[in-house]
Amino acid sequence: MDEPHPDEKIDLKYKVYLEERKSLVDAEREQSQLFDKAILTLAGGAFGLSLTFIKDMISNHKPIQIYWLILAWTCFCASMLSTLISFLTSQNACSTQRATLEAEYFENHTKQNGKCNVTNSAAMWTRYLNWFSILTFIAGTVCLSIFSIVNLLDYKE
Repeated sequence: MDEPHPDEKIDLKYKVYLEERKSLVDAEREQSQLFDKAILTLAGGAFGLSLTFIKDMISNHKPIQIYWLILAWTCFCASMLSTLISFLTSQNACSTQRATLEAEYFENHTKQNGKCNVTNSAAMWTRYLNWFSILTFIAGTVCLSIFSIVNLLDYKE
């Protein structure tokens, strides 16, 4: 077979570049719709549900071990705040990654093994914030469950 013309190789490289760039833009748009939306919905819902639970309980019975509820609320708030902050860091991460991709394609930076030597710290922070968000959500759920169980058992007695 004939070897592709050098211009065809450049066109292929440019098409690959455009596809990769497009996928990063799509990821930037989509990331704020999936995990973050779920955490905000669940944490906000659990927070609201616990407010309803405590309101109903206060009218009939004095709640005990209230520190579990306070800890749950703190965890849910921390989960929601870290998710909101991760919106910003993920946008920054995608922007940095696009700049890195452009630098690799246009050869604007010093390369090692054909890659730019750039660390995307915003991507790292986004991962940390997402893990923190899910862990604090789980902790809040556990604390709210303990508070609810303790008070339901006390209420039955």
